[in-house]
Amino acid sequence: MSNQYSYLELLEKTKSTSKADRLAFIDFLLMFKGGLNRSDLTDFFGIKEASASAAISDYKKHRQGNVTYEHREGKNVIKLDTFNPLLTYSAESALSMLANGFNKGKVDSQRLIPYERVALLPKKLDVEVVSKVTRAITNKTAIDCEYFSRTIGTQIKRRLFPTAIFYDGISWMFRAYSSGDKFNDDGFKSFNFSRLKSVIETTNIFASPTQRFESDKEWHMSIPVVLKVHPSIEGSQKEALLYEFDMDRDTEQLTISVKAVLFYYLVEQWKIDTRRVKEVSKMAHYDNKYNFILINRTTMESYKCMENVLK
Repeated sequence: MSNQYSYLELLEKTKSTSKADRLAFIDFLLMFKGGLNRSDLTDFFGIKEASASAAISDYKKHRQGNVTYEHREGKNVIKLDTFNPLLTYSAESALSMLANGFNKGKVDSQRLIPYERVALLPKKLDVEVVSKVTRAITNKTAIDCEYFSRTIGTQIKRRLFPTAIFYDGISWMFRAYSSGDKFNDDGFKSFNFSRLKSVIETTNIFASPTQRFESDKEWHMSIPVVLKVHPSIEGSQKEALLYEFDMDRDTEQLTISVKAVLFYYLVEQWKIDTRRVKEVSKMAHYDNKYNFILINRTTMESYKCMENVLK
């Protein structure tokens, strides 16, 4: 296999910022989305189609075995059997760029000021596993994998149709339709990248309309969340919380809108007490582990997707 480069090494090799940028962008799209059109380049770099074609030809000189033109789809697609990335990527940086847009600075990984991330999991994500999932999202195809279930305590074989990625504040996650596993829990669920094992791309198996992103009702449904400072918090701690979350000082409340599927993670990260208000009042002096109480629990109980969160 040919050498892989950092962005700075690629820049040194090409002697051209524009060439290095375009090669990096093409490589990234192939690896994590599975293909690209000339329009991807013309839109991102503001160049003409001729320049986009030249950039793709230049990329092929570096990695002939990475890309082929698929006439039926009308685009350049990844050659899975022979693909060898031109650049090195960290899985976390790749996911961040997929979420927020391509940034050569993340490929380069050069920090402009001192930085560290809290609670970085010791297990690093496998960039090849991540790319298989993100390509499946783009192409609306399935992956066959083993996934470690906390509930069962073992690896479960699953067929998943990935649909979206998100970050819960600690881990990178993905949303997918789970199909045909032995526990009979078909449907849209959230999965942790770090629990994936033995991922196989099944590029010939496409998601049905009910298994696609558009059909994930919990993802597309936003719910109102009304929070109040927890009664166990007083004095300077309360003042800090009111200031940090820009809460209304008269009511000590905060109203936000959250995707239904993400509410579970919000409860964990923001330390929200989801018990009924009456129960909280009786136990207030024992509850210093919480920041907030959920004021509109009764309303949220009407959403079926909240059953497991509001147990």
